[in-house]
Amino acid sequence: MRSALAILLLATAFAASLAAQVTCRDCANQGTLPCTKHGKKDEVEREREQNGTLFCSVVADCKACAGALAVDCKHCRNESAEQALAARQQLVADWRAERRRAVVDPIGEPKTSPLFLRTPHCELTLSIKSLTVGKKKFDTHDLLHLYGQRIEELRALFVATFELTDADLPGVLSVFVFQDAEDHKLLCPQVTGIGGGGNRVKLMGVPCVLCMWHDKRDAVDDEALHRQIVHNVTHLLFSNMTPSYWIGNRKHGWVDAGVAHWFEDKVTGKCANFCHDELLLQHGASFKGGLWRPPVRKLVDAGTVLPFAELSTRNTDQLTFEEHAIAFAYVDFLLSVHGGAKFRAFAGQLKDKVPTRDALQNTYGLNPLNIDGMFQEWVKENYSPLVRR
Repeated sequence: MRSALAILLLATAFAASLAAQVTCRDCANQGTLPCTKHGKKDEVEREREQNGTLFCSVVADCKACAGALAVDCKHCRNESAEQALAARQQLVADWRAERRRAVVDPIGEPKTSPLFLRTPHCELTLSIKSLTVGKKKFDTHDLLHLYGQRIEELRALFVATFELTDADLPGVLSVFVFQDAEDHKLLCPQVTGIGGGGNRVKLMGVPCVLCMWHDKRDAVDDEALHRQIVHNVTHLLFSNMTPSYWIGNRKHGWVDAGVAHWFEDKVTGKCANFCHDELLLQHGASFKGGLWRPPVRKLVDAGTVLPFAELSTRNTDQLTFEEHAIAFAYVDFLLSVHGGAKFRAFAGQLKDKVPTRDALQNTYGLNPLNIDGMFQEWVKENYSPLVRR
């Protein structure tokens, strides 16, 4: 009897072990399957969190997976997987509803329906129908991910340049890029507290918001639009950097504008943007084709560079074309010679209302009188008078 019982117990255990090892042929016991409604593999991969997409409205609107990128396996049970799937779908639905409340409810249905994207540091709304990027035509969904990635890359460059931590940039970037001027004008007052009269309107500090529309008269292609966004998002980042507020209206316009121009040049190779509150410009206006090192060198050689003591008293909207270029060059000088960490410390003192002369002395051991000579010698050594394209 004992022997028979032992054999029975072993047989039962063996059968249980076999049952546990049975693998679902559809999902390999994962409990879920990839949703097949999202195109090619590389298009699906860009939607995943590990690749920088927290939420995408195109995926959120999928009737099959409700934004989870996965569906329940009908041939097996995995309770924990099913619960995780339902939780993700609810999270996506809540985000989708919030974006409609933020963008659609205040103005009604936009003329051109926008798409929404949430990346780690940006909430992006975009309704541009299509653009040619390189030699390839991108639709709205493609552009949504492209510009989301570009904004994240710009922020990463900003962080690396000034040696920041995430705590130094406390705000989420909120960026709206509309196809139509009317949509921009209607939503702009809601999200910035400022009228939508300008093509590109910013709310600085915390929160930090850019609301704009794609005016093809001064952004004829993807390259020009990218440059606009780099310039304007840099303004947001610099104002957001702690202490978080805008100093362009506190006689520090050369820093405010110069930093935006520096990153515009760093990322795109040109400085071609002047914000609405910087200069009241006609469409398509620029300075020296956006290549500013040669004209600055020529001003230095001619002895006609505005002295730093005067430049450093201007608000951003008081700078002339030449003074924007000089501001860019001063930022270039300080970053190249002394590095980003010192510039961050210098800017922090300005934001803390330390006078410019004291902030210069505290950070660089310079003053508004002796910085001119050092700057001009550096320009002569580093800027060619010849334009090199």
